[in-house]
Amino acid sequence: MRRTMRVASQSPAGTAEIGLKLGRLLRPGDVVCLVGPLGAGKTVFARGIASGLGVEPSAVSSPTFTLAREYAGRVPVYHLDLYRLSGPEDVEDAGLHEYIGGDGVALIEWPEVYDPLSGMDRLAVTIDAPAGDDRRHLEFAAYGARYEKILEEMDLC
Repeated sequence: MRRTMRVASQSPAGTAEIGLKLGRLLRPGDVVCLVGPLGAGKTVFARGIASGLGVEPSAVSSPTFTLAREYAGRVPVYHLDLYRLSGPEDVEDAGLHEYIGGDGVALIEWPEVYDPLSGMDRLAVTIDAPAGDDRRHLEFAAYGARYEKILEEMDLC
């Protein structure tokens, strides 16, 4: 059974703070999929997660044009952006699949491009951005016992 949790944020700083709480709970091998339209705040949320993993927030930027950014925190943080790729073959040709489930935490924007993720244990975070507003609605979906435990712990934070 998949566990879900909904959280509201009133500002970009609030979105980053939710990410920070999540980041503090992550460990090597964890996979977090970030879903939402352009401008929803996926990178802001990723910046918060990275901060919770010990990365200086100002170092985190969107990997849209580089496909991947790696940050050194208490564990390696791999921030992947699959927006410019057309399918699993492109992901594998670029070697991005090697960042997933390895020695660090993988934060993946536009995960729907890489079908194999749908069969993996992971935490999916969908960010909804009402038009013309800084508020965000985040829906967390845990796929696997590890991620269900993370959501339970986040509820207590």
